[in-house]
Amino acid sequence: MNLNLLAYLLFFPATLALAVGVARTCHRNGRPWMLRLFDGDAAFVDAVNNILLVACYMVNLGYIALVMADWERIDSPAMLFATLTQRMATIIIALAALHYQNIAVLLIWSRLRNRSKAHHAPPAPGIDKPGT
Repeated sequence: MNLNLLAYLLFFPATLALAVGVARTCHRNGRPWMLRLFDGDAAFVDAVNNILLVACYMVNLGYIALVMADWERIDSPAMLFATLTQRMATIIIALAALHYQNIAVLLIWSRLRNRSKAHHAPPAPGIDKPGT
């Protein structure tokens, strides 16, 4: 018995729900954190946050398309469960890795930006410039 159609019918909505849920949660909860990192620059934060949201959707849709295009024949309920579990686990691990990578990049970016600002900031009043 070929259970591929059932696997597709279970996998597609489950992965889509996971993708949308993760993306919306990261988008909503990431904004305040990013505002703090980038000195309240709401226009910049919203632009970056929206780009990350779209990128999350693109990664997920690409993953779904790749997985569904290269699906092996599923002949038993045990194989159906094993296949769905493995496919879902793969995207969950990939999303977690991408999430932490994004956090690291934004944190490094904000620190470099703050370091650059401090380096180019005018001296505080009452402090002599070096060499004077």
